[in-house]
Amino acid sequence: MAATARGTFRVLEWPGGPPAAVFLHGLTGVAEVWGPTIDALGEPRPRSFAIDQRGHGDSPVAGPYDVASLVRDLLAVLEALGVERPHLVGHSMGGRVALTAAARYPGRFRSVAIVDIGPEAWRANWRSTLQAFERMPTGFASMEQALAAGGRDEARRRLFLARLRQADGGGHRWHGDPDAWKAMVVNHRSHSYWRDWERLGAIPALLVRGGGSEELRSRVAAEMRRRNAHVDFVELPGVGHNVPLLEPAALAATLKAFWLTAGVEGA
Repeated sequence: MAATARGTFRVLEWPGGPPAAVFLHGLTGVAEVWGPTIDALGEPRPRSFAIDQRGHGDSPVAGPYDVASLVRDLLAVLEALGVERPHLVGHSMGGRVALTAAARYPGRFRSVAIVDIGPEAWRANWRSTLQAFERMPTGFASMEQALAAGGRDEARRRLFLARLRQADGGGHRWHGDPDAWKAMVVNHRSHSYWRDWERLGAIPALLVRGGGSEELRSRVAAEMRRRNAHVDFVELPGVGHNVPLLEPAALAATLKAFWLTAGVEGA
Protein backbone atom coordinates (compact mmCIF):
# COMPACT_ATOMS: atom_id res chain seq x y z
CA MET A 1 0.00 0.00 0.00
CA ALA A 2 1.11 3.58 -0.63
CA ALA A 3 -0.25 6.20 1.78
CA THR A 4 -0.53 9.64 0.20
CA ALA A 5 -2.35 12.88 0.86
CA ARG A 6 -4.75 11.76 -1.88
CA GLY A 7 -5.57 8.50 -0.11
CA THR A 8 -4.03 5.07 0.36
CA PHE A 9 -3.46 3.23 -2.90
CA ARG A 10 -2.95 -0.50 -3.33
CA VAL A 11 0.32 -1.30 -5.08
CA LEU A 12 1.78 -4.68 -6.05
CA GLU A 13 5.55 -5.03 -6.34
CA TRP A 14 7.76 -7.47 -8.24
CA PRO A 15 11.48 -7.59 -7.36
CA GLY A 16 14.07 -6.48 -9.86
CA GLY A 17 16.87 -4.02 -10.44
CA PRO A 18 17.05 -0.36 -11.30
CA PRO A 19 15.54 1.51 -12.99
CA ALA A 20 11.99 0.81 -11.82
CA ALA A 21 8.92 0.35 -14.02
CA VAL A 22 5.35 1.36 -13.13
CA PHE A 23 2.29 -0.20 -14.77
CA LEU A 24 -1.25 1.25 -15.02
CA HIS A 25 -4.24 -1.00 -15.79
CA GLY A 26 -7.27 -0.22 -17.92
CA LEU A 27 -10.89 0.44 -17.00
CA THR A 28 -12.34 -2.20 -14.60
CA GLY A 29 -8.86 -3.71 -14.10
CA VAL A 30 -6.70 -4.23 -11.04
CA ALA A 31 -2.94 -4.37 -10.52
CA GLU A 32 -2.87 -8.16 -11.02
CA VAL A 33 -3.59 -7.85 -14.74
CA TRP A 34 0.06 -6.89 -15.24
CA GLY A 35 1.44 -10.00 -13.55
CA PRO A 36 1.79 -12.14 -16.72
CA THR A 37 3.55 -9.33 -18.62
CA ILE A 38 5.93 -8.56 -15.76
CA ASP A 39 6.69 -12.26 -15.28
CA ALA A 40 7.38 -12.57 -19.02
CA LEU A 41 10.03 -9.84 -18.80
CA GLY A 42 12.31 -12.55 -17.42
CA GLU A 43 15.62 -11.77 -15.76
CA PRO A 44 17.03 -9.26 -15.40
CA ARG A 45 13.99 -7.05 -15.19
CA PRO A 46 13.16 -3.69 -13.62
CA ARG A 47 11.81 -3.51 -10.11
CA SER A 48 8.14 -3.31 -11.08
CA PHE A 49 5.08 -1.77 -9.50
CA ALA A 50 1.42 -2.06 -10.57
CA ILE A 51 -1.14 0.32 -9.07
CA ASP A 52 -4.87 -0.07 -8.44
CA GLN A 53 -6.04 3.24 -9.85
CA ARG A 54 -8.75 5.34 -8.22
CA GLY A 55 -12.12 3.59 -8.22
CA HIS A 56 -10.47 0.21 -8.77
CA GLY A 57 -9.38 -2.57 -6.43
CA ASP A 58 -8.58 -1.38 -2.93
CA SER A 59 -7.60 2.17 -3.85
CA PRO A 60 -9.72 5.25 -3.01
CA VAL A 61 -13.21 5.25 -4.53
CA ALA A 62 -14.19 8.92 -4.32
CA GLY A 63 -13.60 11.20 -7.31
CA PRO A 64 -12.73 13.32 -9.11
CA TYR A 65 -12.15 10.87 -11.95
CA ASP A 66 -10.73 13.05 -14.71
CA VAL A 67 -7.39 12.14 -16.29
CA ALA A 68 -5.52 15.02 -14.63
CA SER A 69 -6.65 13.76 -11.21
CA LEU A 70 -5.45 10.23 -12.00
CA VAL A 71 -2.11 11.70 -13.07
CA ARG A 72 -1.85 13.47 -9.71
CA ASP A 73 -2.65 10.14 -8.01
CA LEU A 74 0.22 8.54 -9.93
CA LEU A 75 2.71 11.24 -8.97
CA ALA A 76 1.65 11.02 -5.31
CA VAL A 77 2.09 7.23 -5.29
CA LEU A 78 5.55 7.48 -6.85
CA GLU A 79 6.56 10.00 -4.20
CA ALA A 80 5.20 7.76 -1.42
CA LEU A 81 7.11 4.78 -2.80
CA GLY A 82 10.30 6.79 -3.28
CA VAL A 83 10.42 5.80 -6.97
CA GLU A 84 12.23 8.30 -9.19
CA ARG A 85 12.10 8.41 -12.99
CA PRO A 86 10.63 4.97 -13.70
CA HIS A 87 9.64 3.52 -17.03
CA LEU A 88 5.89 4.16 -17.31
CA VAL A 89 3.56 1.67 -19.01
CA GLY A 90 -0.21 2.05 -19.32
CA HIS A 91 -2.93 0.06 -21.07
CA SER A 92 -6.22 1.52 -22.30
CA MET A 93 -7.45 3.98 -19.63
CA GLY A 94 -4.07 3.60 -17.95
CA GLY A 95 -2.43 4.37 -21.28
CA ARG A 96 -4.28 7.67 -21.47
CA VAL A 97 -3.11 8.49 -17.95
CA ALA A 98 0.45 7.51 -18.90
CA LEU A 99 0.30 9.63 -22.08
CA THR A 100 -0.86 12.68 -20.15
CA ALA A 101 1.63 12.21 -17.31
CA ALA A 102 4.58 11.86 -19.68
CA ALA A 103 3.50 14.85 -21.76
CA ARG A 104 2.99 17.16 -18.79
CA TYR A 105 5.71 15.87 -16.45
CA PRO A 106 8.42 14.38 -18.67
CA GLY A 107 11.12 14.93 -16.07
CA ARG A 108 9.39 12.48 -13.74
CA PHE A 109 9.74 9.50 -16.10
CA ARG A 110 12.47 7.64 -17.96
CA SER A 111 10.24 6.47 -20.82
CA VAL A 112 6.56 5.91 -21.57
CA ALA A 113 4.78 3.05 -23.33
CA ILE A 114 1.12 3.56 -24.30
CA VAL A 115 -0.75 0.34 -25.03
CA ASP A 116 -3.79 0.37 -27.32
CA ILE A 117 -5.48 3.68 -26.68
CA GLY A 118 -5.86 6.87 -28.67
CA PRO A 119 -6.11 10.52 -27.66
CA GLU A 120 -9.39 11.28 -29.43
CA ALA A 121 -12.74 12.19 -27.89
CA TRP A 122 -15.20 9.45 -28.88
CA ARG A 123 -18.83 9.79 -27.82
CA ALA A 124 -20.00 6.55 -29.44
CA ASN A 125 -17.35 4.66 -27.46
CA TRP A 126 -18.45 5.83 -24.04
CA ARG A 127 -22.12 5.33 -24.91
CA SER A 128 -21.53 1.72 -25.94
CA THR A 129 -19.37 1.15 -22.85
CA LEU A 130 -22.15 2.43 -20.58
CA GLN A 131 -24.58 0.08 -22.30
CA ALA A 132 -22.17 -2.81 -21.67
CA PHE A 133 -21.97 -1.84 -18.00
CA GLU A 134 -25.76 -1.91 -17.78
CA ARG A 135 -25.74 -5.49 -19.08
CA MET A 136 -22.93 -6.55 -16.75
CA PRO A 137 -23.96 -8.58 -13.68
CA THR A 138 -23.47 -6.81 -10.37
CA GLY A 139 -21.88 -9.92 -8.95
CA PHE A 140 -21.94 -13.68 -8.72
CA ALA A 141 -23.84 -15.71 -6.12
CA SER A 142 -21.24 -18.48 -6.02
CA MET A 143 -17.65 -19.21 -6.92
CA GLU A 144 -18.93 -21.68 -9.51
CA GLN A 145 -20.76 -18.88 -11.31
CA ALA A 146 -17.68 -16.66 -11.16
CA LEU A 147 -15.45 -19.42 -12.52
CA ALA A 148 -17.87 -20.05 -15.38
CA ALA A 149 -17.87 -16.36 -16.29
CA GLY A 150 -14.07 -16.31 -16.22
CA GLY A 151 -13.80 -18.75 -19.12
CA ARG A 152 -11.84 -21.97 -19.57
CA ASP A 153 -8.32 -20.60 -19.95
CA GLU A 154 -6.60 -20.90 -16.57
CA ALA A 155 -4.57 -17.67 -16.81
CA ARG A 156 -7.55 -15.58 -17.94
CA ARG A 157 -9.76 -17.13 -15.28
CA ARG A 158 -7.22 -16.24 -12.58
CA LEU A 159 -7.10 -12.61 -13.72
CA PHE A 160 -10.88 -12.47 -13.96
CA LEU A 161 -11.17 -13.64 -10.37
CA ALA A 162 -8.69 -10.96 -9.30
CA ARG A 163 -11.29 -8.42 -10.42
CA LEU A 164 -13.77 -9.80 -7.85
CA ARG A 165 -13.98 -9.54 -4.07
CA GLN A 166 -15.93 -11.37 -1.42
CA ALA A 167 -19.25 -9.61 -0.88
CA ASP A 168 -20.85 -8.99 2.50
CA GLY A 169 -23.37 -11.74 3.01
CA GLY A 170 -21.73 -14.11 0.52
CA GLY A 171 -21.05 -14.24 -3.17
CA HIS A 172 -18.63 -12.08 -5.12
CA ARG A 173 -18.83 -8.53 -6.42
CA TRP A 174 -16.56 -6.44 -8.61
CA HIS A 175 -13.29 -5.36 -6.99
CA GLY A 176 -13.94 -1.69 -7.58
CA ASP A 177 -16.80 0.74 -8.06
CA PRO A 178 -18.83 0.39 -11.29
CA ASP A 179 -20.29 3.86 -10.78
CA ALA A 180 -16.75 5.26 -10.76
CA TRP A 181 -15.97 3.32 -13.92
CA LYS A 182 -18.98 4.81 -15.66
CA ALA A 183 -17.99 8.33 -14.62
CA MET A 184 -14.43 7.75 -15.83
CA VAL A 185 -15.27 6.50 -19.30
CA VAL A 186 -17.70 9.37 -19.91
CA ASN A 187 -15.23 11.96 -18.66
CA HIS A 188 -12.15 10.57 -20.40
CA ARG A 189 -13.77 9.86 -23.74
CA SER A 190 -15.50 13.25 -23.79
CA HIS A 191 -12.15 15.07 -23.98
CA SER A 192 -9.39 15.18 -26.56
CA TYR A 193 -5.75 14.59 -25.61
CA TRP A 194 -4.25 15.34 -29.00
CA ARG A 195 -2.34 18.31 -27.60
CA ASP A 196 -0.71 16.06 -25.00
CA TRP A 197 0.05 13.48 -27.68
CA GLU A 198 1.76 16.09 -29.84
CA ARG A 199 3.87 17.24 -26.86
CA LEU A 200 5.42 13.80 -26.33
CA GLY A 201 9.06 13.64 -27.30
CA ALA A 202 11.08 14.88 -24.34
CA ILE A 203 11.52 11.25 -23.25
CA PRO A 204 11.46 8.03 -25.32
CA ALA A 205 7.87 7.06 -26.11
CA LEU A 206 6.24 3.98 -27.62
CA LEU A 207 2.74 3.27 -28.91
CA VAL A 208 1.68 -0.39 -29.01
CA ARG A 209 -1.44 -1.34 -30.96
CA GLY A 210 -3.21 -4.67 -31.03
CA GLY A 211 -3.67 -5.34 -34.73
CA GLY A 212 -7.18 -6.63 -34.15
CA SER A 213 -8.20 -3.88 -31.74
CA GLU A 214 -11.42 -1.95 -32.15
CA GLU A 215 -10.48 0.44 -29.33
CA LEU A 216 -7.46 1.99 -31.04
CA ARG A 217 -8.76 2.16 -34.58
CA SER A 218 -6.23 1.84 -37.40
CA ARG A 219 -7.03 5.27 -38.81
CA VAL A 220 -6.51 6.88 -35.39
CA ALA A 221 -3.19 5.07 -34.98
CA ALA A 222 -2.15 6.36 -38.40
CA GLU A 223 -3.09 9.90 -37.42
CA MET A 224 -1.14 9.55 -34.18
CA ARG A 225 1.94 8.57 -36.16
CA ARG A 226 1.42 11.49 -38.54
CA ARG A 227 1.06 14.02 -35.73
CA ASN A 228 4.04 12.82 -33.70
CA ALA A 229 6.87 11.04 -35.51
CA HIS A 230 8.97 11.04 -32.32
CA VAL A 231 6.93 8.16 -30.88
CA ASP A 232 7.95 4.61 -31.82
CA PHE A 233 5.16 2.37 -33.06
CA VAL A 234 4.67 -1.40 -32.81
CA GLU A 235 1.60 -3.32 -33.96
CA LEU A 236 0.98 -6.86 -32.75
CA PRO A 237 -0.85 -8.63 -35.59
CA GLY A 238 -4.22 -10.16 -34.80
CA VAL A 239 -4.19 -9.17 -31.13
CA GLY A 240 -7.31 -7.60 -29.67
CA HIS A 241 -7.57 -4.63 -27.33
CA ASN A 242 -6.69 -6.42 -24.10
CA VAL A 243 -3.03 -6.84 -25.01
CA PRO A 244 -1.67 -7.57 -21.49
CA LEU A 245 -4.17 -10.43 -21.14
CA LEU A 246 -4.08 -11.80 -24.69
CA GLU A 247 -0.34 -11.59 -25.47
CA PRO A 248 1.69 -10.83 -22.34
CA ALA A 249 4.86 -12.46 -23.71
CA ALA A 250 4.74 -10.44 -26.93
CA LEU A 251 4.10 -7.26 -24.98
CA ALA A 252 6.97 -8.01 -22.59
CA ALA A 253 9.34 -8.60 -25.52
CA THR A 254 8.18 -5.35 -27.12
CA LEU A 255 8.80 -3.40 -23.92
CA LYS A 256 12.26 -4.89 -23.39
CA ALA A 257 13.26 -4.11 -26.97
CA PHE A 258 11.97 -0.55 -26.61
CA TRP A 259 13.82 0.05 -23.35
CA LEU A 260 17.00 -1.34 -24.88
CA THR A 261 16.91 0.43 -28.26
CA ALA A 262 15.83 3.69 -26.65
CA GLY A 263 19.04 3.55 -24.67
CA VAL A 264 17.23 3.85 -21.34
CA GLU A 265 17.15 0.28 -19.96
CA GLY A 266 19.83 0.95 -17.38
CA ALA A 267 20.17 4.70 -17.68
